[in-house]
Amino acid sequence: MISATQRLDDLGLSNRELLELNLQRRQKFRKSPEAIYHWWRRCTVRVLLVTDGGLNFGPGDFGLSTFVHILQNDAPTRVRFELTLAHIRPNVTDADVMLGAPGIARSLKGFRFDDPAHFRPDMYDQVWLFGIETTYAGMPGRGTFLANAEVQNIADHMNRGGGVFATGDHGFLGRALCGALPRVRGMRHWGDFPSSADATNEVSMTGPRRNDTNQSGNDPGTQFSDQSDDLPQRLELVLYSTFAGFLRNARYPHPVLCGRLGRIDVLPDHPHEGECRVPDDVTQAFGGRDEYPPDGAGTRIVPEVIAHSRVPAGNTADKAGSKTATIPHTFGAISAYDGHRAGVGRVVCDATWHHFVNVNLIGVLEGGIFDQFDTLGGDQHIGEHTSKHDGFLSSDAGRDILDRIKNYYTNIGVWIAPRERHACFNLYAWWQLVYADRIMEAALADPEVPLQQVSAATLLSIGIHARDAFGRRASRCQTLEWLIDWLRKPWPEVVLWIDPWDPVTRLRLDKEEGPLPVVDPMPLVDVALGAALVSLRQAFPYPPAKLTEREDRRALEITLAGARAGLDLALRDVAPHLEAFNRLVRR
Repeated sequence: MISATQRLDDLGLSNRELLELNLQRRQKFRKSPEAIYHWWRRCTVRVLLVTDGGLNFGPGDFGLSTFVHILQNDAPTRVRFELTLAHIRPNVTDADVMLGAPGIARSLKGFRFDDPAHFRPDMYDQVWLFGIETTYAGMPGRGTFLANAEVQNIADHMNRGGGVFATGDHGFLGRALCGALPRVRGMRHWGDFPSSADATNEVSMTGPRRNDTNQSGNDPGTQFSDQSDDLPQRLELVLYSTFAGFLRNARYPHPVLCGRLGRIDVLPDHPHEGECRVPDDVTQAFGGRDEYPPDGAGTRIVPEVIAHSRVPAGNTADKAGSKTATIPHTFGAISAYDGHRAGVGRVVCDATWHHFVNVNLIGVLEGGIFDQFDTLGGDQHIGEHTSKHDGFLSSDAGRDILDRIKNYYTNIGVWIAPRERHACFNLYAWWQLVYADRIMEAALADPEVPLQQVSAATLLSIGIHARDAFGRRASRCQTLEWLIDWLRKPWPEVVLWIDPWDPVTRLRLDKEEGPLPVVDPMPLVDVALGAALVSLRQAFPYPPAKLTEREDRRALEITLAGARAGLDLALRDVAPHLEAFNRLVRR
């Protein structure tokens, strides 16, 4: 058998150098695409990651280093996450906050939300909270929860449009960091549920109704360490649609769970998770203002559970052998609040940070404190499958699942970003469709043809092609969100028809009050999109040496004008068919 080294030797020095140059080129493009294509631009999202207690950002089993690496390296091409890592405790190590690590903007110990050097409401675009401590009693200025001034600063961040992600684990774990925050406090249980004996407590460690999602692993029976293998839990997703034509049958998940490769319906499993929920009371106030304010039309925007986990029957595994056999049930795995509709920040909560830490992603550290095996190399000695020390990295199937989990992380970072960052994401999509995807060259025999000479049918084809290209790079949900945001100016009336996540539309569908799915506005939308792209390509036939705000403003004006022209053409084209249909209906 010829080795890889021998094959490289056979290529000769010149070809080996070319291969190395090609590898360097790919790595450079992945890290800094703008260094190769000068018009390329990524939108910077300022992200603060905060944890406490025994959690940290290091490489240990309860470290978040894998998650941090994913945010750094797997963000969509239009996004760059600028990461600040912070730990509430002052006595953690440099490694616990990745001090000096490449790509980390700042590392902070003894973090406080009321220290202006650490945090101000406008300092970050989003805050991620991974809590394990149940109380801060004994810490200066704090009690059970963060200090009142800290909570108020986070509330101000949320109310000005900043995003928040929050999670803990079973029982009261995470309550100290997250349990007092507006909206977050009602979107997840931060204590026993219900507050009674273990027999009915779903967030206990050992009771029969605990939220144990562990799937039986590659070896017989169930073990505590099954959480570290390459087999995930499967989620039951909430699906959405509208009353418009094909969208009624499309059945989209929430954008956070809509991936480049399809629905994200997998997460790492764990023997005792927390639980997400819908708040008991959505009419209460916080800090003198409505905690869940209405949108501009007076509809109150409330959180929802967007995915459920399933507990299998009879799970008993525990390293100490103390767990009671589980009773099967389902529980809330992820909750989301679309604050953008009400002029405030978005929020996502997760049932447990075990969906993010190393032990559940890349396996238990062999010989570490959570290793279930008696000897190093213990898998081979006692017949266990080696996947428990490599996690999802241990098989092709596991790596495919990890790719979907990575997409979940980056989707959160995109979705909870403030509105102004979404405006940047959306604008960049136009430039990428024209210059990277080269939609005009793919759809037109002559890309230089004026818009007035392009037929509605050709514009329709361009629009469909553009949505497909964007959806392959991002997701079909993000493509639809991009269209919805763009259409609010030239054609706001159609947004209600094509927005599957709009609460008013969903309410009408639930009550079966929506119109029959006879009318489908998407062909008109695609014509408008095609016309916008043709107009932009004509105005900017070649990439600018550098994109500036002037080009951005002009691009938006051009796409809106092109969309209106496309809509006029489409409506003229479809008018005779509508008249014929009306005559048919009257008969």
